[in-house]
Amino acid sequence: MDIATVALAILMMAVIIAIGSAVALQITITEEIKRIFIILIIYVVVPAMILNGIVNTEMTDQVIRQVFTIFGMSVVFNGAAVVFSLFLGKGLGIEWALAKKLSLLSALGNTGFIGIPLCLAIFGPMGGVLAAVFDAGLDVIVFSLGIYLLQSDNGFDYRQLKSLMNPPLGAIVIGMLVAINSIESPLFIQDLIAMLAGLAAPLAMFYIGFLLPSFLKEKSVFYFPQLWFPVSMKLLIIPVLTMPLVMMLPIENFLKNVFIILTAMPNFMLATPLFAMYTEEEDKAVMSTVYSTLFSLLTIPLIAFLTNIFTKL
Repeated sequence: MDIATVALAILMMAVIIAIGSAVALQITITEEIKRIFIILIIYVVVPAMILNGIVNTEMTDQVIRQVFTIFGMSVVFNGAAVVFSLFLGKGLGIEWALAKKLSLLSALGNTGFIGIPLCLAIFGPMGGVLAAVFDAGLDVIVFSLGIYLLQSDNGFDYRQLKSLMNPPLGAIVIGMLVAINSIESPLFIQDLIAMLAGLAAPLAMFYIGFLLPSFLKEKSVFYFPQLWFPVSMKLLIIPVLTMPLVMMLPIENFLKNVFIILTAMPNFMLATPLFAMYTEEEDKAVMSTVYSTLFSLLTIPLIAFLTNIFTKL
């Protein structure tokens, strides 16, 4: 993995976030504006980026195997990370009810908004595709185990699983069917998808930048006592512990590099709306997301550097 490429990608992310924050200081970023960005990113740009990666990748048996491998690894990893964080938090004296919520912030990363554009920039189109597949596996955990933990004693409702039927997952399924059946896309469609895919990283970073000024203005308290736990777990402890385990797996270094980078993403973007819907701890989700996103600009290059060291061992 080229550390310079990772550092440059992170630097560009930071600059775009700063521009978004500067814009938000000049105008009021309403809920409607935020919703427009979310809809554009989730329903248009991310699916286009996934399809663009698949269209520009020759679907060999090896590629298909990589897709299924990364999906399976994602489900197992994210589920195990939540359980590990839950019991570690309890062992460190965090109240059980709070530990259940913090375990999600500690284990589940922003592999959609940040992970897909970042892997596209670092690893090329196939990196973006694999990041999207990883994110699909994370969604399985979020809308099953995740919501179960948030609801605590309210029980699990299987109707929650309808949230798994989302545009990015649909784009993966459609793209794979098109690729496996060797269906040639018209040049116009290919160019359109490529143009929309190019909007992914800027829109996602602008959205994060929009959140920062309002967060600083509205919050009288910028931390809570257990904030260190989800931020340090998500950005450092879990990626570092995962690194030697992944390196021992009999898979290509390319898959290992993509997987480890994705484990180092900040808190998942859906944390705030999900915490607002199912708990009274929305502020904790907001603070964890903001702080972990900012600190990840420093920790992601560090994880990439450590990954290179482990790869050479």
